Amino acid sequence: MGFLGLNWQFPVWSRNKSGESFYDITSANEWGMKGNNLFIAQNHPLLTPALLFVSKMFSQAEFELTRKSSGTSASSPMLDLLNKPNHLQSRSDFLESLLFTQIANGVGVVYIKKTFGLTTPNSLYVLDYNLIDFPESLKNKKFKNQGASSESYLNTTVVYDSENENLPIKLKDLLFFYDLPNGLNENPFLVSSRLDGIKQTLENAVDGTKAKNIIIKSNGKEMISGQKDGFPLGKEEKQQLEHNYNNNYGTGWNRNRGLITKSNIKWQSLHIIARDLGYDEGTKTDASIIFTALHIPRDVYSISGEKSTYQNANASLISYIQNELMPTLNSFVEKISELFPDNLTLTGSYNHLPVMLPSLTITYDNVTKQVTALNAARLAGIPDKMALEMVGLPLDTVLADLIKPNNESASGKKETESQKAARIIKESLL
Repeated sequence: MGFLGLNWQFPVWSRNKSGESFYDITSANEWGMKGNNLFIAQNHPLLTPALLFVSKMFSQAEFELTRKSSGTSASSPMLDLLNKPNHLQSRSDFLESLLFTQIANGVGVVYIKKTFGLTTPNSLYVLDYNLIDFPESLKNKKFKNQGASSESYLNTTVVYDSENENLPIKLKDLLFFYDLPNGLNENPFLVSSRLDGIKQTLENAVDGTKAKNIIIKSNGKEMISGQKDGFPLGKEEKQQLEHNYNNNYGTGWNRNRGLITKSNIKWQSLHIIARDLGYDEGTKTDASIIFTALHIPRDVYSISGEKSTYQNANASLISYIQNELMPTLNSFVEKISELFPDNLTLTGSYNHLPVMLPSLTITYDNVTKQVTALNAARLAGIPDKMALEMVGLPLDTVLADLIKPNNESASGKKETESQKAARIIKESLL
């Protein structure tokens, strides 16, 4: 809310007495120039919900910590911290914020906050890259020509949000997550955003929304023309009749929808049919470009309302998770693992999601086939390690007794097919 209660979110729509609609020449710069990519990502009719879809899907990841030596489950204060990064955010909120900023800015930044005097982090925060001020030695790659050690380099101080918090942070307390390849600019911590390539499309979508808004607010104009017969009413007579008929109503202040006259007149509507503007078609085209930039399958997320079969939608979503979200999650895990002890392995997965059940079924079937092939190789006299290598199982797998070809277990008891399959999978995972 601005001066005298007016909303100063330009451009301002206006309408003069003749009914002409326009945007006030006192408006500020165009929408796309009002802020950075993060501002655009948070205030766009098509991009914002699409980014929310992507980031919310990413935030559903679950993490597991295991010991490298034995592969058994492990615990760590860092895993607890990842599941509850700070007192303001849950794990899902944290991951959603990180990927949202990572795509919008091209780089996501996590601040590893530590209690003064301690080396163990106590909270993780997502920062806005646009608010980080780097020293000139980092901006211009000068550090490459300096003989300083990595420790000295990591102790370089940057300033976050100099106009408000003015928070000095050591470079070693920041983690950078890149959406596009880094190291190609003068500042090695800066990358372009994928939104830069569709900037014109984003502006077109907003301009199309403005155009539709003008039509909605200015539609309803009519043309009334007189014919040769008839004569007009006097001013007082006309006002008296309009008052008697009480036609003082409409969509605007002090506007009449009725006309009283003795003249022989002709009426014609001048309203514009929204379909003729091609706005909806243009919106669908812009949305398709935006969704393609975000790698969102059409079967999963469609602005046009096109319906897909349940099987196609599920297959597309599984493919999206495996080919888009998992590489992004793996990159996150690889970087965040710097905070974990070297003897522990952090992994992330979406296998717990209901949509991934068909994929897990395929995995179980493959394991069953591997174990069946392993059993056949061992029955043929092939050494265990060679047999494990042939079927693609880990060489340190602990093997049980051979599975009998007559469908008997090692104890000699008959077993059903379901019992056999369950035992094969169990033995393969020992």
